[in-house]
Amino acid sequence: MRVVAKGGAVQITGQLMQGGLSFVFVAIAVRILGTADYGLFRQAVQALAIAGHLGLAGFNYSAMRFIARSRATGNPGGVRGAAWVALISVSILSGISCLALLIGADALASQFADDATRSQELASLLRIGALFVPLFALTQVLRYCTQAYKTMVPSVIVGNIVQPAARFVLGVGFLLMGLGVAGVVAAHVAAAGVAAAAGAWFFRRVLTPIERSALPNGHLGPMARFALLQGGSSLLGVQTLGLAVLVLGVLGTDREVGLMGIALALQTPGTIFLGGVVNIWAPMVTDLYERGEIERLQALYETVTRWIVTLSFPVLIALTIEPDFFVRLFVGDNGRGAAKVVALLAIGNLFYTGTGPAGFVLSMTGRPGINFINSVVAVALYIGLGALVVPRHGTIGMAAVAALVTALINGARVVQAKLLIGVQPFGNSIRKPLFAAAGAAAATLIWRLVPGESLVLDGAGLLLGGVTYVAILAVFGLDPEEQHVWERIKARAGTRS
Repeated sequence: MRVVAKGGAVQITGQLMQGGLSFVFVAIAVRILGTADYGLFRQAVQALAIAGHLGLAGFNYSAMRFIARSRATGNPGGVRGAAWVALISVSILSGISCLALLIGADALASQFADDATRSQELASLLRIGALFVPLFALTQVLRYCTQAYKTMVPSVIVGNIVQPAARFVLGVGFLLMGLGVAGVVAAHVAAAGVAAAAGAWFFRRVLTPIERSALPNGHLGPMARFALLQGGSSLLGVQTLGLAVLVLGVLGTDREVGLMGIALALQTPGTIFLGGVVNIWAPMVTDLYERGEIERLQALYETVTRWIVTLSFPVLIALTIEPDFFVRLFVGDNGRGAAKVVALLAIGNLFYTGTGPAGFVLSMTGRPGINFINSVVAVALYIGLGALVVPRHGTIGMAAVAALVTALINGARVVQAKLLIGVQPFGNSIRKPLFAAAGAAAATLIWRLVPGESLVLDGAGLLLGGVTYVAILAVFGLDPEEQHVWERIKARAGTRS
């Protein structure tokens, strides 16, 4: 509990900074570029992200799992060997992916752009950003190598502070200089280079003296098998693929992509807490499972899920009830038409966060193939249903598909983890945040009966809902695990003062 709480707190701090910078950047970019040009940028970045994950091929997860296992079994040569296998593999694979992107930029852009002029512009953006692919892959491997030490500090500094800060400063600077979408993509690449250098420095520091001098003992075959299955699962995850962006890019317009990008950005505050826990959760799953401590894994799984629900649900419910308030506050009139999209995505994310980090339970206990199958099914449903509804219902139809698929896949993962491993995320204490969330939703909906419509009135209703949520949680009180963590926080604060 202490390790996950400490690592999760560090990661959430980083996620808040990263999410905050991204949030502000999207608001600035939409206002300067307009919704359609922001949609073009979003398509370019999504294509670069997919190429980056192809080059990564899951070796970040493989490095983390095999380093964690080598450390648990006292094998320093295995630690160094796993890192080298992962770094060399992604260097080769990401180089191939980068070259393919440079060669195929025109053909790829023609599938997404609205017309010939936009197609040429998108192809140019893809070539400008191609170097992002190997830089991203190396950064991710180095970050996950440090996470195997059950510490989140180096990874958070690299991926959640250094990289987004560099991207924000350079991106806003290039926008103000009038470089447009090309400048923002260039900033994306430069920030990845800064992060890769920082990742290498941190990983060198985290190695113990024995591990630095040990003869590397890597196993390419087992690592590659694990990486390819987990990499396929991660690549085909709808969050990674950005399938909503891709389907709308092919079947819709740049403006519709821009509206989806705005709606996705607004989901960040609600999903940030799950993202803040999973990276420290993953090596803990491997550690407990390899030791055969299934009961401790079950208890930890319940507690982690309760924490995620407690922090995520009030935000997602607010987005569901008052989406227009957040859209107007975020991008003003540029977001006209995005409110229903925000609400639908938030409903799907209630299932995404409410089931806890179920996907990592499957993968980090040596079952990445199950996640791979889940991801293939999710992609098939996403594309098939998207092709049916987008031509007629546009962005709103795509958001409804996203919510449905998210609910189905995350529900399936919970059942699979229970049947295969014997653990599930729901303990009795999860009723506390659920009751509090229901009370907050009721208070906000009742406030909507007050005559009038303005940002001030909507904000007051959301404030009432937040106060109601906190009050109900206070009535229920803290659980022993939460009380223990809270006492540690107070003790640490007292020591520092």
